[in-house]
Amino acid sequence: MKKNWILTIVMAVVLLFTMTACGTKTGEVSYANYTNIVILSEATDGKTVSTYSSVIVLLGNATSYDNYDNTTQDGYLVWESDNYSVRVDFVDNQATVKTQTGLYQSVYTTPIGEKTGAWEWVILQIGKFTFYASNLFGLLGNTYYYWVGLLIMTLTIRTLGWPIYAKSNDLTLKMQIAQPEINKIQEKYKGRTDQASQQRMQMETMEVYKRYKINLLGCLMPILQMPIFIAMYQVVQRFPLTGTGIFGDASVVMNTTFLWTHLGNTAWLANLPLAIIVGGTMFLSQWLTTKRTAAQSKNNSRYQSAQQQQTQKTMKYMMYFMVLMMAYIAIGNAGIAFYWIIGNVYQLFQSYISHRKMGSKMEQMKSKI
Repeated sequence: MKKNWILTIVMAVVLLFTMTACGTKTGEVSYANYTNIVILSEATDGKTVSTYSSVIVLLGNATSYDNYDNTTQDGYLVWESDNYSVRVDFVDNQATVKTQTGLYQSVYTTPIGEKTGAWEWVILQIGKFTFYASNLFGLLGNTYYYWVGLLIMTLTIRTLGWPIYAKSNDLTLKMQIAQPEINKIQEKYKGRTDQASQQRMQMETMEVYKRYKINLLGCLMPILQMPIFIAMYQVVQRFPLTGTGIFGDASVVMNTTFLWTHLGNTAWLANLPLAIIVGGTMFLSQWLTTKRTAAQSKNNSRYQSAQQQQTQKTMKYMMYFMVLMMAYIAIGNAGIAFYWIIGNVYQLFQSYISHRKMGSKMEQMKSKI
């Protein structure tokens, strides 16, 4: 068990660093390569001033060389596209000035509307909805509260996704009803690894799925929500960085204050109370789900294999890790923390409603089999 626990933590940490790792290759215009250009005034503490050739290595071929004199090695180079503009000035082959527009450290530090494409259009629409919801669609006049818009946006999208949650919950109930038979089949063929036995086990299992009307493709339904949740996460990160003009009214002053902080704050100490609430509400939601699932399946535990029991323990460790990871991320952004708190509380509400109806729904499903 200890070995599996350690393996789970290692895999989770690797996943976290993979998701958060940032880097870029040379020879292309990017924020990281731009910041690696060392101009003359920055050449301290062992830093070497960037030269013409080293800048070309970092950013690739320039868009324009018209204002650079190869003989005197003075002038400037320009890199331009629809999304960015970079200029580097040289004196005696040394970079002296660098300026840029349109380059950002990551997509999460890029204001909404700075980029184009179908994905950016989706983010812009969610951002506009949040903007207009922040003054209750005109009811608050010229007063715009970001926390109001964030609250309404989160609740609206979560509610629209409720049918998917309900379908996933129905599949879970069917699996719980069918689990004793599936476990018996697995116990029946335990230790029999020949191809004929494995095929018979699969056929018998599929018969159970068919009888209980279980479509395993339904397991993929929650994935349908992932793109919109990713878009919402980007909106929350990027909204405070964006001028209100992109949403339709440049004269609006968005009020981002919330209790003792503001929802664009990245200072960890001010965000710590919100991060603790994020971790607490997520842990409560996960703990209640685990407890209810364990209570519903306790009569089936004698059919569970050692591997299934170990899988349950591994999932429990993953749950603890996810709680800590979300709390850690929430410390870095008050808006994300508030957004997750709303989502976690809403999930608790969904779970409560679902649990109340679970008994009658399970009996109803059994009667149809």
